Amino acid sequence: MIPVLHLRTGEALYGAERMLLALASATLAPYSPIIGAISRTGTSSPLVLEANRRGLVALQFPSASRFDLTCARKVAAAARSHQAALLHAHDPKSLGVAACAAALARIPLVATFHGETRASLKLRAYEGLARILGNLTRGIVAVSPPLQRRLRRWVYAAPVYLIPNALPEARPLAADERRAAREMLGLAPGEPLICVIGRLSHEKGHRVLLQALSRLRRPPRTLFVGDGPLRESLQKAAGHLPVKFVGYLPDARAIYAATDLVVIPSLTEGLPIVALEAQALGVCVLSSRVGGLPDLLSGGAGYTVPSGDSAALAQALAGLCENEEARRGAVERGLKRGHEIYSVRAVADLYAGMVYARALSCASSSADHKPA
Repeated sequence: MIPVLHLRTGEALYGAERMLLALASATLAPYSPIIGAISRTGTSSPLVLEANRRGLVALQFPSASRFDLTCARKVAAAARSHQAALLHAHDPKSLGVAACAAALARIPLVATFHGETRASLKLRAYEGLARILGNLTRGIVAVSPPLQRRLRRWVYAAPVYLIPNALPEARPLAADERRAAREMLGLAPGEPLICVIGRLSHEKGHRVLLQALSRLRRPPRTLFVGDGPLRESLQKAAGHLPVKFVGYLPDARAIYAATDLVVIPSLTEGLPIVALEAQALGVCVLSSRVGGLPDLLSGGAGYTVPSGDSAALAQALAGLCENEEARRGAVERGLKRGHEIYSVRAVADLYAGMVYARALSCASSSADHKPA
């Protein structure tokens, strides 16, 4: 077996964490995934807990700062003790730690860029540094064509692959499950419900949706599912709009079951897992035209509007909330397209054959050509 140690920083199970778990679960021999979670010192990791629940090997690495050399040494030691042949980083901080750990453990490194927030000058600098560190890898993966084009302007010393996120394997929502979920929320028959699922942060575009809702004569009931730094200010901005803040949910299946329309008003994205989950469960998606979303929702598999355009978003909301046939048609086309292109198995096979095999082959060639 060839152990691959994945590294991800985070305190919750959002899209990138769920994608990592799906990828690891679908990875076949000869590769053997190990989940490594970098988290604040003294906290437990939801990623480790969920990985263990799924029967995956998982390790937690406490970290006290953005760049923590002690954490990098622990990752290198774990890589050696588990005989990992490859490190796979999944976010800017874990890439910095992994670059140092890979040098210490003398094993190759690859990375997946799930998207960039560009929410502040500090974050832009941090994400820019991650792009530069991409040159220290044996290959990096972008999850959308726009992200791939951006990375190619920065990364010259490693190949930049395009591999989308994967459609989760999910049990389709049954009619009685939908009915029960709507009853739990007190929804009347035929009353539209929309939801936004994701971190409450600037790049997710919640304010654009609030502006769109305020344009409507009868705005639909709306759920904001997730938590984040903008929660308090968004609650104030929502005012008297019919918006409920649900908070973070480790499993949002009941929300999908009750929802008529999943809205993704993001200002920037890679390829959000929320869109893939909605398609897999048979829920219509309306998104902004960013990242990999136009490709995912092309061919009538969903609906898109220009990013940041609250007027266009309001118009689309008004039309789709009233048109069940349009939503149903998009769901049917989305399911067909998703299973053809975005299956977890197909994505795992691309990582194995295109990214891991080439990275290890390059590492082997380099070792063969070292002077004795």
